[in-house]
Amino acid sequence: MTMSDFVCPRTRTPLSVGADNSYLESPHGDRYQIVDGIPELLVNAGHQQASSDTQEYYRSRAAEYDRGTAVMFRMLLSDEDATRNEMIATLRLSPGARVLEIGCGTCRDTVHLLNRGAIVYASDLAREMILVGRERLRQVGADLSRLHLFRADVMRLPFPDGFFDAAFHFGGLNLFPDIAAALAEMARVVKLGGRVVVGDEGVGSWLSDTDFAKILENSNPLFRHRAPLKNLPINARDVTCRWILNGAFYLIAFDVGVGEPQLDLDVEFPGWRGGSHRTRYYGKLEGISPDLRDIVTKTAAAEGISIVTWLEKTLRQALGIKAD
Repeated sequence: MTMSDFVCPRTRTPLSVGADNSYLESPHGDRYQIVDGIPELLVNAGHQQASSDTQEYYRSRAAEYDRGTAVMFRMLLSDEDATRNEMIATLRLSPGARVLEIGCGTCRDTVHLLNRGAIVYASDLAREMILVGRERLRQVGADLSRLHLFRADVMRLPFPDGFFDAAFHFGGLNLFPDIAAALAEMARVVKLGGRVVVGDEGVGSWLSDTDFAKILENSNPLFRHRAPLKNLPINARDVTCRWILNGAFYLIAFDVGVGEPQLDLDVEFPGWRGGSHRTRYYGKLEGISPDLRDIVTKTAAAEGISIVTWLEKTLRQALGIKAD
């Protein structure tokens, strides 16, 4: 696996492989270990290999996670492979597309990304989850030549701007410490026009008073979460939000744009008020008396022009300013 694509998550400067191939290093001296072939690209944490007891704990958690996930799909009367394929299809990937997967866990979605011919960069905070996932992929004969596994924090992704064609995360968004910052960081590393898809527990609001919702929330409070649309970055475009797994999980998708949406501020509005967005928003003056306002309105109407046109003409005349 090539390491040349990663950058320092703290400074975003290029990383080079250390002399003994056991770490990556930035020009500023930041070092990140490579353990079991997996770069540990975490800032100020998680750089030391876990003890054997800790590793066994995470192995047990990974196995428990897999069992719980399988039960959840059965409980919601849904086919797991079909559902995951449907989610991955939302990314609109072409063969050879470069895709980031955040929170890959035991790689239950990763295999579907690889099956679509993508070049996959899959990360998780827990190394043992990644190791279990890698073994799963080997057992099913996945093409690991197109897979890059690493540990990283979604708040500080070790990639330059616009590196990916798409980014994907499913199953942990509700617990991110700062959802808005995480989504902004995911959008940062996706190219202009690229796709971001995220989802997690959150029963649709139209079902909030049903037994369906109350039963799920009784067993798992995470189902009380609602789709965090207010946390999307301002450069999100063509946003969609739908609910899957019988309405128990939300799935948000958006394309990456630039800045706020744009307006033509100088399109003139028809009608008696007239003006444009520019004059109405940026050209406001202090208020006048209601009587004078009514006189201005009637005078402009008598001349067959809008209030804005009449005001600008009259003010220019009073100030001795020639019309453009």
